[in-house]
Amino acid sequence: MYRLGILAALFATPALADPDGYGHMSGWEYGMGMMFGPILWIIVLGLVVAGIIWFVRSSGVGDQKPGNSDAISALDLRFAKGEIDADDYAARKKLLTET
Repeated sequence: MYRLGILAALFATPALADPDGYGHMSGWEYGMGMMFGPILWIIVLGLVVAGIIWFVRSSGVGDQKPGNSDAISALDLRFAKGEIDADDYAARKKLLTET
C-alpha cells in the first residue's frame, strides 16, 4: 500500500505544482505562445541549416574539381617518367590549375 501511495504522489506532482489548477500552456492560452511558437521553430530550423552549410564549407568538401587532382597527378607522373619536358609540364599545369 505504501508503494501505491508513492506512485500516486509521483503521478500527481505535475497537477499539484500549479495551485490555481492544471492550466493549459501555463496561462498563455492561445495568445502569445501560439503566435511565437512557429517563429521560434523557423529560427531553430534556419540555425540548423546554417550550421550544416558552415560545416560543409569549412571541412573543404567540394573545393576542387572532381577530375582536377587526377589530371595533375597524371601530369606529375608523366613529368617524372621524362615523357614531357619542364616547359611543357609548366604550361599544362598552369592550364589545369586555372579556375
